[in-house]
Amino acid sequence: MTVTPDSPATVDKSRVSKTEIKLCTLDDIKGKTDSLFEEHYTEIARNKELMVLKPNWPMYYATEKMGALFIHVATQNDVFIGYSINFVSNHFHYADLRYCQNDVLFIKKEFRGGRVGLKLMKATEKHARSLGCKLMLWHCKENTPLNKILPRLNYGVQDIIYSKELRQWQ
Repeated sequence: MTVTPDSPATVDKSRVSKTEIKLCTLDDIKGKTDSLFEEHYTEIARNKELMVLKPNWPMYYATEKMGALFIHVATQNDVFIGYSINFVSNHFHYADLRYCQNDVLFIKKEFRGGRVGLKLMKATEKHARSLGCKLMLWHCKENTPLNKILPRLNYGVQDIIYSKELRQWQ
């Protein structure tokens, strides 16, 4: 790739493209993140027979309209390489506690190992704080890089969630 001074690409001092983290709306990402969603689902979803990838766009849009959803994306040369989709709410049991709960966090495999994921998480925390959140919640699968990173970022276990498929008995 050739980058000129007039190029719209964001580059570092060596003129190498760098990743940008930006706040987006659902309209900004819809249709542009389908391959990322599929890659994310393929990599970590359990119970695939039960949990079929099918984003509930009407519910996401309703949540965004209420001001209770925000999205950060990681891009390189305007190509989506990761996302952090988050819900903001006041807690049901602790009504004065405004918190942010991450819905999904993903970085394409070839962009992991650097600082992209950390930058995406820090941008998410910063925006949540700007919305008045006092608590940030992330969920992760066992034996994943995120599970190893969170304690190093001073996160502690809040809850442990177990799941069980409920089958109809004949």
